[in-house]
Amino acid sequence: MVRVFFSVGDASGDLYAASLARALRRRCPDWQLEGIGGIEMLRAGVQVWRYTPAFSAFGMWSSVQAAIRFWLVTAWFVQKKLLSSPPHLFIPIDLGAFNRRLLLPLAERGVRIFYFVPPSLWGVPSERLRKYAHKNIVFAPIYEWQREKWVQAGAQVCEFGHPLADILLPYREVTVSEARAKLRLPSSFPLVALFPGSRLTTVKENLPLLLQAAQQIRIRFPKVHFAIGIPAGWEEAWVPPMLRRFCGNLPTSVHFGCSRWLLKACDLALLVGGTITLEAACLGTPSVMVFWMGALNRLQVHWLRLRGVQVLSLGPFALPNRLLGEMVMPELVGWQATPQRIADLTTELLQNGEARERMRQRLLQVWEKLGPTGTADRIAEFLRQWMGGGNP
Repeated sequence: MVRVFFSVGDASGDLYAASLARALRRRCPDWQLEGIGGIEMLRAGVQVWRYTPAFSAFGMWSSVQAAIRFWLVTAWFVQKKLLSSPPHLFIPIDLGAFNRRLLLPLAERGVRIFYFVPPSLWGVPSERLRKYAHKNIVFAPIYEWQREKWVQAGAQVCEFGHPLADILLPYREVTVSEARAKLRLPSSFPLVALFPGSRLTTVKENLPLLLQAAQQIRIRFPKVHFAIGIPAGWEEAWVPPMLRRFCGNLPTSVHFGCSRWLLKACDLALLVGGTITLEAACLGTPSVMVFWMGALNRLQVHWLRLRGVQVLSLGPFALPNRLLGEMVMPELVGWQATPQRIADLTTELLQNGEARERMRQRLLQVWEKLGPTGTADRIAEFLRQWMGGGNP
């Protein structure tokens, strides 16, 4: 029996780990699957030691706050247990600040390591990563910029495609009417979906901004309905306080764990940057990407600007725009993201069906960038052969 340990930190990683876990179950039913992660892994039959998506954060200061809680509650326990009783196969997914600390100690103990979705590590020289060029470590990037980083470092790199291709395939042909009926949403009114993020800190920073913009949008479209998409596994008690404070009399509904149905149901989506932008593109949802930062993160941006780093000029930030090489999905980031500008852009798109259709058709081209379906099955077969003694 092969003991497998997944190490996951955010909602997208949880989704990818669950997809791979199901593929492993089909091929290697006697393998023992454990890990840290979220609700999707649990549903896929993984024994989850600790729930981690709540510790995920974006930006240095938000990450510092989350990291303190993560290390106190989870990291020390997991690290100690893994090093004292190593698994046969370690599958980290992103979560670089924690997972990179375990790579060499586990590899030196003979553990096979398959790093799925390795961190991009912007600004880190490749020379500093050469130590990870170990015979027991294979990196499996899903984006070109990840592949380039680890190839330059001399690491073992294998590419299998993007796991979203399989995850999204069942939703590609869902119609608007089917999606609205599924979610019990009004069929005759314009529908704007709000996706404030998967991280608690990000939602706290961005949901108020989206709701303030929604208030202005409703003045221009009195019959518009707003549907808020929240990831599965969230504590429902976290959301009402924010709604009571910023929602007012807005016609809203909240949907947990239904992001892909909601993307198919809406006329337009307001998205906080992340994997959700890629999902929206592949499902043909006209969207605007928004990203605002907390006060401490804004101070960090000012500090970097004084050091000559213009953070807001490092875009595009939305994954579809990076993959397409042009600004197809509008982005409002940092100080550009005001309720007024969000409302103006949303109103313009709601009024212009032709512009939405042009955006939809261009975004759908992102699907071809993901590669063929079957990613999880290809990885599972690779791991089965590798753990049986084959070469990577």
